[in-house]
Order: sequence, then structure tokens, then C-alpha cells
Amino acid sequence: MRKALLLVFGVLLFASFASAQGSAKATKATGAATPDELRQRWAAAANAKDAAGIAALYTEDALLMPSNAPTAKGRVAIQAAFQGMLEQGAHDISLARVDGGMSGAWGYEAGTYAATFGTSKDKGKYMLTLKKSADGKWLIQDDIFNSDMPCAAAPK
Repeated sequence: MRKALLLVFGVLLFASFASAQGSAKATKATGAATPDELRQRWAAAANAKDAAGIAALYTEDALLMPSNAPTAKGRVAIQAAFQGMLEQGAHDISLARVDGGMSGAWGYEAGTYAATFGTSKDKGKYMLTLKKSADGKWLIQDDIFNSDMPCAAAPK
């Protein structure tokens, strides 16, 4: 379970975002008009347990680099990675932007996340590279995150 805690939601998590209806929109319409909307759609999809909706917010060749887990490359692998996390009971996911910027078709965002797995709480930080697609929507190109929580003690 610790692996799942680290694997999740360093990616973008914000408190109190859109409902599952917003998640359905994320699945149908790839990307978002602004980085703030992208973050909101990500959190809404995660809280709706919509791994396809999360993956739709990444570029086709995106990299997801979670702690203590292999890198996932591309939307299919990213969807599978998040599906596994969501199936382990992730909920109450929130994100908070700490810093970021944009120049032309590229941007970055650094922030913090919080999530709950069953009754276990996790919190950590994330760093994103953002890319504006040809249709003007922002997508996640690279996503790396890790937990602030201490590692579990080794068994005796």
C-alpha cells in the first residue's frame, strides 16, 4: 500500500473540485483551456475514480514518474498506472499550486498534493511540464511526484 501512496497524486490534486460530470468532460475533451482548468479536471477525474479521464489530460507520449514505481510512458500506460492507484481506494484528492510559469507553448507547475487511501493519509509534492497542443489546450507532458510521508519500517 505504501507503494500506492507514493505512486499517486503528487500529480495534481486540489480540494473541492468539479463533480463526476466534469470528469466525463475531461474524458471526451482532451486537455484544458488553462493550466488551472487542467488541474481542476485532473482532480475531478481522480475523485470520480476515472483513470481514462486522468489519462486524457496527458500528451500521447507523456511520462509519469511516480516514487517507488516504474515510469509509465504514454496515455495507455498512464491510465493503467492510475487505475491501479484508484482501485486501491484513493479518495479525497487535492492539489495546491505553489509555483509555475508559461512561455509560448510550454509551461511548468510545482505544487503539493494530499490524498487518502482507505484510512491512511498521504501528502507530498509534484512537478509538471505542460505543453499546449495544436488546438490550444494545455496537456501534461511530464509528471513526477513523491510523498512527504516517512517510509514504512522494515520488517524484523
